[in-house]
Amino acid sequence: MKTKIKIAIIGGLLAFTSCEKDFLDVLPTETLSQEQVTEAATVNPNVGKATLLGIYENLYRRGSGGTDDQEDFGITSQYMNLDILSADMAHLGKSYSRQRDISELTATLDPDNNNNLRPWTFLYRVINLSNLVIDGAGGNDVVPDTENARYTVGQAKALRGYAYFFLAHVFANDISDLSKNVLPIYRSASDLEQPKSSLQDVFDFALNDFLDAETLLEGYVREDKIEINQDVVRGLIAKTYGALNNWQQTEIYAKKVIDAGYPIMTADEVALLPGEDGSVGGFNDINSIPGVMWGIDITAAGQGLASLFSWWGFMDQYSYSYAAVGNPKGMDSDLHANFRADDIRLNQWSDDLRPAGKFYYKGAELNGFTNFSGPQTNIDSDSHYMRVSEFYLLHAEAAAENGNFSGSRISLKALLDLRLTDTSYIDALSDGALADEAALQARLELWGEGQSYFIMKRRRETRTRGANWLDFAGQSFSHTDERLTFEIPQDEITGNPNISDQN
Repeated sequence: MKTKIKIAIIGGLLAFTSCEKDFLDVLPTETLSQEQVTEAATVNPNVGKATLLGIYENLYRRGSGGTDDQEDFGITSQYMNLDILSADMAHLGKSYSRQRDISELTATLDPDNNNNLRPWTFLYRVINLSNLVIDGAGGNDVVPDTENARYTVGQAKALRGYAYFFLAHVFANDISDLSKNVLPIYRSASDLEQPKSSLQDVFDFALNDFLDAETLLEGYVREDKIEINQDVVRGLIAKTYGALNNWQQTEIYAKKVIDAGYPIMTADEVALLPGEDGSVGGFNDINSIPGVMWGIDITAAGQGLASLFSWWGFMDQYSYSYAAVGNPKGMDSDLHANFRADDIRLNQWSDDLRPAGKFYYKGAELNGFTNFSGPQTNIDSDSHYMRVSEFYLLHAEAAAENGNFSGSRISLKALLDLRLTDTSYIDALSDGALADEAALQARLELWGEGQSYFIMKRRRETRTRGANWLDFAGQSFSHTDERLTFEIPQDEITGNPNISDQN
């Protein structure tokens, strides 16, 4: 049975684990007890799998951040905010005030602002639901007897680890200050009102989850790309080691992802090339793009996402939503200037640097690629969270940091040979310039895909906004700037007696 069908029937299965309150709505300080979880799993052996599907649903459903805001729809809503904060996604229009306070860097200074509440609630929901699965299977140290149970716990640990990886970046000003206490760790659904743990402990906890998941998911063949498999976990491990600047392990794990054999997206898959009809690209169909490793196959009937409440509505100028009517986003002009003249990715951009040739809904060509053309009022274009191109570039970066300059050049050219007419400039680069070039190419390749912020923090960079910004054009921001990091929501500080201050 396909995952999108299984998700549609999740409500009935999840009823076994709820008492009077839907646990999808609990905050980290409001959890079910170990006894309730275990009892539910005893009553219905499918409850762990059902809860797992509930976690995946939270990755994209509206309201998963605990609000009814139109910007509240899971991972991709967070990706947009992070791309703006990283200085790579310029806010080109302020109609309807959507994400204005992110661009103006005021939301991240106000603990009562919902932009802080949404990632906190969303990510701790993922953690709480993951704990339900893990607790129900026997706890953090359990190795389930059955194959299916191992796969379920493996995915739950991967999702919990991802939530902590994400939290460590967006709620800690300086991810190199590992001794600082920054976040509560909830190891079980029975944990209540935990104090802050050190950033080192948070990263260690995430990494332990990932390494456990890597073992538990050995041999797992997923049905749909929304499910995390061993390759996705290895990608998350590589990113975590990268955040810690453990370049040796970053290189090893990025190479494992490369060796899994996912193909790099081709030229006509990544850009609307001259003379093409647009039916191939657009990043709108994850199942037709083998290079997409993780994502959600969205159908208008299955998920019911209105364009006003979706990533596509905020990013795709052809959809029936904000990007077409005064609230567009585009590539930072200084970043865009780094494209070489023979780069096919130049075809991703309109004259004002909107991603008109990169992201477009299924069927946009039927209306001649005109702005606000519809018919995507209800979303059936997919969302992706990870693709293999990232790991060719991460491998190139880590290999260069490790002194493996030949390996770095091989990985860089493997991708750029599909983007440039001539990649000989890579051979002419000094060894010392390779890591920075790999990181730059990652920003160019993955623009709008939610990765620039993690690159900035991994590289400990200072970024400068280009001339096309409406806010702070020409101003520079360090990766440690408090304005680039979310505040712990005031509700959490008020409700958790063991947390009394911001980071």
